[in-house]
Amino acid sequence: MRSTLTRTPRLAATALAAFLSALAGPLAATAPTLAPQGSIPAPAGDTKLVAFLSMNSGFGPADHDGYERRIAPIAASHGMLREGAFTLEKFLGGSGPAKASTFGVWSLETPASLPAVMSDAGYAAEVPLRDRLHDMQASKMYLVKEEYVASTPAKGGVVLVGIIAMNPGFDFADHASYEKTLEAITSRHGMKLIKAYRVLKQLGPGSESSLSVNIWSLTSPESLGKVMQDPDYQALVPYRDRIHNMAETSMYFAIPRKEAQ
Repeated sequence: MRSTLTRTPRLAATALAAFLSALAGPLAATAPTLAPQGSIPAPAGDTKLVAFLSMNSGFGPADHDGYERRIAPIAASHGMLREGAFTLEKFLGGSGPAKASTFGVWSLETPASLPAVMSDAGYAAEVPLRDRLHDMQASKMYLVKEEYVASTPAKGGVVLVGIIAMNPGFDFADHASYEKTLEAITSRHGMKLIKAYRVLKQLGPGSESSLSVNIWSLTSPESLGKVMQDPDYQALVPYRDRIHNMAETSMYFAIPRKEAQ
């Protein structure tokens, strides 16, 4: 699928060596479940890995998909399954990896599935290819819990993917309240929250204020601009800025890749 969005240059996940130590500690306590109108709670304990991956020069999402086809049987043997993938078309700002070109979601049978995959000899044999394709220092990954999914399918081929960061003293419940208020505004302009993942652990170095990774469907890329220009949205900006760390909150326009749907 060709996009009408303007592409930005990209070159390629935090070092995977940090994953095992990151997973060693206890997971965060369960936060209040988001349940905006038109959404359904995700299954309890639904743990995922979400990855914003950057590629080395000369490689792109298609190369990444080829790599994932090689490791998919290894991952599946440990309860880790590829769930979805998106081509990141445009970085809109924030502290996230600006050169990331692909965003992926993997479901985990348990949090232990990830270190089991990385300890597998078959996976180790693919590491040279992984490192040749990907810029492992210019990407970011999170262990997350899927808090809700939209009860109706997304419309349109464009999505907005966001890494949401909070200011000190604010938590998932504050973000949930903000999202519920925002829903009435976004629905006017063809923007719908379709998935939200609460961050349990950030895997590797970087900001520790990231709270969730959200995906919104857009009727068109212009939907976002219409939302931001809406007077009701403008009235919420002081509240938005008080609870969210907007300098570290990152946004991307993205397109779902058919192969991964």
